[in-house]
Amino acid sequence: MYRLLDMKKYLFLIALWLAFLIPDLAQAANRFLTCATTCTLDASNTAIWGTVSGGTGASVPGSGDDVIFDAGTCVGGTTCTGTFGAGYNPTWLSLTMSACTATTSGCIIDANTNTNTITLTSATGYVNSGSGTRTLSGGTWVLSGTTTTWNLAASATVTNSPSVNFSSSSGNSRSFTGGGKTWGTITVGASGSNPNGFTFQSGNNTINTLTITPPNRISINNATNTVTTMTNIVGSSSQEVLFSTFNGTSTFAITNNFSCSWCGIQGYTFSGGTHSAPNSFDFGGNSGIAITAPSAGGGGGRIIGG
Repeated sequence: MYRLLDMKKYLFLIALWLAFLIPDLAQAANRFLTCATTCTLDASNTAIWGTVSGGTGASVPGSGDDVIFDAGTCVGGTTCTGTFGAGYNPTWLSLTMSACTATTSGCIIDANTNTNTITLTSATGYVNSGSGTRTLSGGTWVLSGTTTTWNLAASATVTNSPSVNFSSSSGNSRSFTGGGKTWGTITVGASGSNPNGFTFQSGNNTINTLTITPPNRISINNATNTVTTMTNIVGSSSQEVLFSTFNGTSTFAITNNFSCSWCGIQGYTFSGGTHSAPNSFDFGGNSGIAITAPSAGGGGGRIIGG
């Protein structure tokens, strides 16, 4: 009887120990891509992933891993292309390409061939800020963190108009540095009750479609973004969007006729189509948009005052 109780106690302690051990095994890890000329990124190819730069044989990166392309990615320093496989739509913590270098066409990541969707969940998001020859090709990139950044330097190359979706509905201090490139759809999820919203850190981007969900706060640093289609913003007295600029005047060159209801606008030039802002607030320094104040008061304190 006592031996049976002792055995049960022993097994319980083992189970308890394993319960504490398993989360440690699942902690975030780095995964380095090692690619000889061409490689396929899919759910089973472990030959291209290492736990250290230039390594191989590690598990395919998952939702708890930071993915890194660096100086060891393109084997021998020659141009290499990592192509996402058909149907492979991974979730990673982040992707960093800053130190990925190679000769001629450089280091290329291709999400265009198979129209992949890649989700990045951490505050780091996507980083491509180095000086090497690095190319991002197509795909849909979802940044799901409430605080997160997309940081692509002007030195990088972008092809096939990638789309970037800041999907959080309660975003805080999210930013997009687009390097003055051409983009597909940029989607900015609502900032919820948080007033810090979303920042275009560098301008002069060309965007096919820009969609902003209220409530939100959009800041641009004295730059121009050229937009083919800017989705109309339909807010309310409790779901407003504030457009502000850091210094000088920022410009939206919009091809379609854009309407923004329940918006506060400061320091913006709108060009292109015919633009209007009914039930909105003119905070000065604006042109190219007809701003009409609400007929009977209105909000503005929660988002604008934040």
